[in-house]
Amino acid sequence: MTKTILLVEDDPELQEIYLAMLENQDCRILQAADGREALEQIRDVQPDLILLDIILDEMMGDELFMKLKTDPLTASTPVVLATVLPEERCHQLLEVDPATMFLRKPFRRSQLLEAVRLGFAQSAVKQAGQSGD
Repeated sequence: MTKTILLVEDDPELQEIYLAMLENQDCRILQAADGREALEQIRDVQPDLILLDIILDEMMGDELFMKLKTDPLTASTPVVLATVLPEERCHQLLEVDPATMFLRKPFRRSQLLEAVRLGFAQSAVKQAGQSGD
């Protein structure tokens, strides 16, 4: 089954860069420019991984993150925070879900692919747990 990544990034140039970095990864990539748009897409398609910028126009990424982590339907969805903010500034978010991955912009393709690999592994564990209920 094809995995789905939701890319939440308000900069069109960065969206294009991330899409190029994720090329040939055998996954479907959905895009949202802000937190509100991301929430709408998450309602329709439960992504296997969310690549989330923190600084967004409509509904900041930290607000979206907290909504996701407090909703039982999305609480276990793996998130990769991709931001220009230093990791210390995201400390509270990372404490909410220790499995959340952090990438400081700019990052290398290899770092993104490793975060995606780990996120998909988390997602597979989540799905296996749900099917065993």
